[in-house]
Amino acid sequence: MDWIKSASIEMQNTVFTESDGDLWPCAWGDDDFLYTANGDGKGFDLQAPWCDIVMNRISGEIGSLHGERLSGEDGVGGLFADPVEYNRKPTGIVCAGGQLYLAVQNLNKSPVGGFDDVPCATICHSTDKGRSWEFDQQMPMFRDYQFTTIFFLDYGKDNCLSPDGYIYAYGMDNNWRASFSKRVEDPMCLYLARVKPEQIMDRDAWSFFCGMKDGVPGFTSDISLRKPVLEDTRKVTITPPPDQKDRIMESTVISQGSVVYNQPLNRYLYSSWTENTFEFYEAPAPWGPFRLFLSKDFGLYPWTEARHGGYATVIPSKFISPDGKTMYVVSCTFVGGVKQYGFYLRKLTVEI
Repeated sequence: MDWIKSASIEMQNTVFTESDGDLWPCAWGDDDFLYTANGDGKGFDLQAPWCDIVMNRISGEIGSLHGERLSGEDGVGGLFADPVEYNRKPTGIVCAGGQLYLAVQNLNKSPVGGFDDVPCATICHSTDKGRSWEFDQQMPMFRDYQFTTIFFLDYGKDNCLSPDGYIYAYGMDNNWRASFSKRVEDPMCLYLARVKPEQIMDRDAWSFFCGMKDGVPGFTSDISLRKPVLEDTRKVTITPPPDQKDRIMESTVISQGSVVYNQPLNRYLYSSWTENTFEFYEAPAPWGPFRLFLSKDFGLYPWTEARHGGYATVIPSKFISPDGKTMYVVSCTFVGGVKQYGFYLRKLTVEI
């Protein structure tokens, strides 16, 4: 495989919608809608009540996007940790066989150490395209800080590009990004699991990448035997917002984002971020090896409308150009002097 020779990304969001919220994991449905869940907002209905999770669908293409809020009830995901200290966050979504599966984590929200540890996560299932959800309400699917930030490999429309019919999911331990208060260890590894769509709600059916042998990837049902598909121990020094200056000094680079299969280029792209940068990796297969091809620094705070980064970087497969060289990245921010808090995108271009 020829590695990406050069890449560039816009310094600011350039595609906007009438929306409110953050995170925005995306799945391209069999009906051609883009399904996306936001955290902490109103979604695509600015007159609707605020919710910690809202389910939406988007029609159209870049330049003519139209969104609709589908649901924002307590029935989307479970809160298994202490509700005084934790709330729900959507981290990944996939469509397969016309049905939706949503990954929801419990993220710390306490004033000290907020957003700094993730003890558990679960998977929710919708047969009516996001209007209602079912899940095990007694216990989470993943716990003990293992594989608790989950985002699915985006294999295109209705998972149709999956070569073996599996749903693949990437996961991080401990937190969704660096733990600024050090409540838990910073995530430095990205792990991989797979499961058949009809078995995704059965935790025992999941298997985890455990390394390569004779050029063949191995998978095991024992999560303790898993191996990372990417380990990056780099730390980026950052300048935090004034009200957090005593908490944040530097940030590791493995964070909640997305992995998308770019079919025209026949490669897998992981989009990550830190407080001040975007980090992009490429690989020839879901299990790697991953190589960093772009680290984009948006500079120190204060940011402006013309220069800002963001968090929870997502590349929807629906908006990849026919030649694969142009993509769009969704991200949000509300710190550093600028508020970009909705389903907003910017262009990413690459050359091979």
